[in-house]
Amino acid sequence: MSTTKAALGTLFLMLSLAAPALGQEAPRQPITDKTKERWAKSQGGRFGFEIDVLSSSYQQELAAAGAGDDEATAVESSRLGIAITAAVQYKLFAGLHLDAEIPFAYGDVSGPQSTDLFGRRFTSSGDYTKFFISNPTFGLHYAGNVLPNLALFGGMSLTIPLHPHPGTGLEVASVANFPARAYFDAQRMLLAHWAFRARVGTEIHFGKVLFLTHDLASQVFFPTRDGEDTKTVIEQGNEIEFRPFGNFGIGMRLQAAFPLSSSNSAQLAAEPFVGWEPLVKGTFTRVGALIALDDDLGFGLDQGKVATIRVALGSKW
Repeated sequence: MSTTKAALGTLFLMLSLAAPALGQEAPRQPITDKTKERWAKSQGGRFGFEIDVLSSSYQQELAAAGAGDDEATAVESSRLGIAITAAVQYKLFAGLHLDAEIPFAYGDVSGPQSTDLFGRRFTSSGDYTKFFISNPTFGLHYAGNVLPNLALFGGMSLTIPLHPHPGTGLEVASVANFPARAYFDAQRMLLAHWAFRARVGTEIHFGKVLFLTHDLASQVFFPTRDGEDTKTVIEQGNEIEFRPFGNFGIGMRLQAAFPLSSSNSAQLAAEPFVGWEPLVKGTFTRVGALIALDDDLGFGLDQGKVATIRVALGSKW
């Protein structure tokens, strides 16, 4: 009997000691800046470079002065535009972010050129080569989550004309880069204009595998030179990205620009791309090919039209 009592007492003691341990939850990893997810690109800190490369060439037949209709000279026209834009997004507090960007560009143009700058036809002939720093832009935007998988953002920016009265060589080099984004982000390469831009958009994910982005922007350009008119452009962009293997994604961007002051009332473009975007902090990369779909800039795969190689790389924190 005493043996049974001793055994029961020992069992009771063991259970009493184990009960507090069983009632405790497993320790949770604290959420810090190193573990917090930033799936929405409009949130958190980001710094990177956006690289656009546009190269096109074509031949046109020009009649020689005083020559008959059957006599013409084939003239080669070509342009090469390379723009590298340093862009930063810095979280100030809550959902308020500071935005800044500055483009560095190179333009190499040969032969006769004609480009619509939102209602002003710019023409040139001859050979021009120039590297230059283009218009810097500064702005603020607010971004926040309405639902765990739905984020909204909206903000405004101001572009400063670094070259209010550009010379011919500088303007030709800028025009070589101007159509590279199919009239999106025109404030980067449209010289001699102040630009004010308002932009809103949404970001959505489904199971962190399918990501959708939609944005709408309106931009007004105020010229610094006499004799030019104010210009307005509306931009609408849509992206779908599928990330079946974690951070690696493949996607498509469809965009439409509406230059209200131009004879080309709408410019459509598509960009298939691949990318690497971590959910937490780390480096990101994206490579795509932007192809203009309709006149004036398209079809992008035809001679002399717009098909731009686009690369973005940087870091998020």
